[in-house]
Amino acid sequence: MSTGSKSADETAFLGQLGVRVRRARARAGMTRRALSERSGVSERYLAQLEAGDGNISILRIRRVAVALGADLPELIGQHFDAGRRGRIALVGLRGAGKSTLGAALAERLQVPFFELPIEVAKDLDTPLDTLLASDRDTYRAGEQRTLLRLVEQNERCVIATGGSLVIEPQTWQLARSRCFTVWLRAAPDEHLNRIIASGNLRAVSVREHALIEMRTMLAQREHLYAQADARLDTGALDVERSLQELLALVGEAPPVPGLSAGQ
Repeated sequence: MSTGSKSADETAFLGQLGVRVRRARARAGMTRRALSERSGVSERYLAQLEAGDGNISILRIRRVAVALGADLPELIGQHFDAGRRGRIALVGLRGAGKSTLGAALAERLQVPFFELPIEVAKDLDTPLDTLLASDRDTYRAGEQRTLLRLVEQNERCVIATGGSLVIEPQTWQLARSRCFTVWLRAAPDEHLNRIIASGNLRAVSVREHALIEMRTMLAQREHLYAQADARLDTGALDVERSLQELLALVGEAPPVPGLSAGQ
């Protein structure tokens, strides 16, 4: 075989790499030109890469991964490792059911359950309301440190994350590289109804404004939540049925007949 030719295995690898890059770019909602500008890799080279013709260097593919907010192992085909599977991180807007389903899932799996915002407040020895109201920068830095602590200390656990975790690229990448991530999703009005049902009376008095805000946040973050390993639409499901679907997604139970988790 000459230096310039490729074996069948190498050709197949490059083809699969191109598919994964295209999918990651679609998830990020990014044009090829935008990806080129952000990564410093030429648009022509990216076209060859996505077509399975680009013999890309590891440094260039790393730049592409960073620009897409994707993990390098994800693009080169080493995404699911056993250690990552043992830690389950639930993401989504407030009212998605992360705390309720996370606690139920952890109990079923007999693993520790952590609500990340509460753990951050404990680590910083500051009330959570104070952090979120007046010191967001401190909270964000603490969020990353606390998440790292949890994944380092626990081979198996369930973590309910804060709704805005995904907007911090390094923290979101840490979650995706060290945990099996599941996006719990629902319609904005369903999110709001659950917040009200939890006893948040302020949400009742400003319902219309809160609903607009919820829709805006979902629109802004949807492409980030979509980078999760799996997604579960909890809108039409009660807690027990949602739990069964969640168990199926994480590989601990067969899926409920007639339901779709929307992965």
